[in-house]
Amino acid sequence: MSCPPVSPLNQNQDSDSCGKNTKDLGAIFKPKSVAIIGASTNPEKIGHQILKNIIGGGFEGNVFPINRHENQVLGLKTYPTIGEVPDSVDLAIIAIPTAHVLSAMEECAAKNVKSVAVITSGFAEVGKKDEELKLKNVADKANMALIGPNIFGIIYTPSKLNASFGPRDILPGKIAFVSQSGALGIALMGWTTMEKIGLASLVSVGNKADIEEKELIEYFNQDGNVEVILIYMEGIKQGRKFMQTQVKKPVVVLKVGCSQRGAKAAVSHTGSLAGADKIYDAAFKQLGILRAKTFTEAFGWSRSLSLPAPKGEETVIITNGGGIGVRTTDECETADIKILDDPKWLEEKFRVTMPDFGSTKNPVDITGQAKAANYKQAVNIVLREDKINAGIILYCETVITNALDIAKAIQEEYEAVGRNKPIVVAMVGGEKTRDAIYYLNEHHIPAFTSVTQAVSALKVLHTWKDISCRVKDNPETACAPKEAVDLIEKVKKENRNILMEHEARKVLELCGVPTPKWGFATTAEDAVRQAKDMYPLAIKIASVDIVHKTDVGGVILNIRNDEELRTKFNLMMQQVKAAAPKANILGINLIQMVKGIECIVGLNHDPQFGPVVMFGLGGVFVEVLKDVSFRIVPFGKVEAERLINDIKGRKILEGFRGLTANKPSIIQTLCAIQKLAPLVKEIDINPLMTSKDGSYAVDARIVL
Repeated sequence: MSCPPVSPLNQNQDSDSCGKNTKDLGAIFKPKSVAIIGASTNPEKIGHQILKNIIGGGFEGNVFPINRHENQVLGLKTYPTIGEVPDSVDLAIIAIPTAHVLSAMEECAAKNVKSVAVITSGFAEVGKKDEELKLKNVADKANMALIGPNIFGIIYTPSKLNASFGPRDILPGKIAFVSQSGALGIALMGWTTMEKIGLASLVSVGNKADIEEKELIEYFNQDGNVEVILIYMEGIKQGRKFMQTQVKKPVVVLKVGCSQRGAKAAVSHTGSLAGADKIYDAAFKQLGILRAKTFTEAFGWSRSLSLPAPKGEETVIITNGGGIGVRTTDECETADIKILDDPKWLEEKFRVTMPDFGSTKNPVDITGQAKAANYKQAVNIVLREDKINAGIILYCETVITNALDIAKAIQEEYEAVGRNKPIVVAMVGGEKTRDAIYYLNEHHIPAFTSVTQAVSALKVLHTWKDISCRVKDNPETACAPKEAVDLIEKVKKENRNILMEHEARKVLELCGVPTPKWGFATTAEDAVRQAKDMYPLAIKIASVDIVHKTDVGGVILNIRNDEELRTKFNLMMQQVKAAAPKANILGINLIQMVKGIECIVGLNHDPQFGPVVMFGLGGVFVEVLKDVSFRIVPFGKVEAERLINDIKGRKILEGFRGLTANKPSIIQTLCAIQKLAPLVKEIDINPLMTSKDGSYAVDARIVL
């Protein structure tokens, strides 16, 4: 028997061959013609609202209302069926009762429509998965891109296309927003308009019967009108497919359903499986996707990611208030943002921007007397001096200044110099200050009501820069060697699904997992013969009938010589036979005792993403702190090292009570166990003892 490797995953490779979708998504966002199946004269009908938005939004292509019972809708000639439209159709919007959607899809396929957006609900989200699959089959057979069903529509501002039943007036921008929730997407349309946040696109994906996040990310990768992709996600149906996504532009994801109850809510709402939250974390990290915790953070990041990347780390804070400046400094230290510390240089450059009692220390306090001209001068220095890589501009409302004047001064200087480096703004005050924030957002300068949001928005630029420059991983897809596969097959033929300890250790060793010296003995003399150069060692009973070895006297530690081994061997046999007289005792495992930092390594299978590998600190750390992280199989040495560095206790690995971890041997273990992914259900190496001399799988459990 040969071992089929786990299907490879994309690790930001240059090739676009993995999982490429050949359907024309351009027909969705840049259609020359749109048909609305279900266009209605009734203002309360969704088909009426969508048509009204398309017309009112200024769409310049051909618009074809489809209605069997009306001659005109909103002044446009109607057609009984899409087949009777005299011209070709790029995008069809279907907003009719559920029972008629399939026939409408078939008519679109016969018409050679390039793409379809199904607004109608009543499919997988209410348990009708088979009916939804029929829509997918029609779309696939006709090579027709399908968005939905169960969506509120599609918006693409460069095409002046608002094919939705949400608000009409959406500000243009560079963010593509993909939402799995219809109601939330509509609400956020209104919110972004109020906050003056521009969007290039807003896509409701609903049940994701066909087009999913992967295809949309890869389409927007090539779209010059989009600089950042923001996704509201409740769950992923095809995790392996998602892991093939090519991430070339910043992608920010707000993934909900983190808690057990929240995950169940996500399933009932969309028909998707939410999965384990830590596995989603792993997926996003492997792909280089940024995960936000809140809507505010997600939109804050998305706006700042449209700014130029910082060339270095040195940041200057400009403020008109000492308190807010100190607060921002604290936030920068927490976020590991480097504040420029060169008092003499700062004095030389910024003294001209402030009264004598101002402070040129960083934060640069231009005082509460600062007017628009002072801000303009200070911002000019921030933008023009190469020693400064980013700026945080702060404003506290005062009676002698107009917040909007300050905002205009910042914006004018940013445009005049040429938006050459990132600046973020935090303004604190009343209604006038809010108007100033709106003004800056409208002019694509990220502005916030709190310094925490501003610092977070700047930090994510550094994070994305690190991601986009990181070394590419080379996933390994090797199979387990034949001897290991044969051993597993032997266990299966014996109708066992759990390998005994010596079997598990042998399989791991064959796959390249480093192990301490070990042996398997059936007699005391056999044990002594094998124990040479192994002391101090431990012995453990070997029996398929005994799960908890310690309870029956089946574990003895710190055996230091041959005589002690003979005595303890015979003692264990007596104790175990007395405590478990019906157990079939096969022999005793001998394991060299090693010192080091206890770690845990595991492999199991996730419903969405397939085999995943876990790493963390072992012993009390895993039991109490649960400080573990995951990666999705397959991955290589580069990603394995990132996995190790993910855990909160990584500093312990760098030195703890005189012990230091051996990272190369941990990486070897993380890569080696992947060979078993197609053959096993679960692997648990606990502990993996690591020290400067190496890392060793001391105990292991393998479930087939």
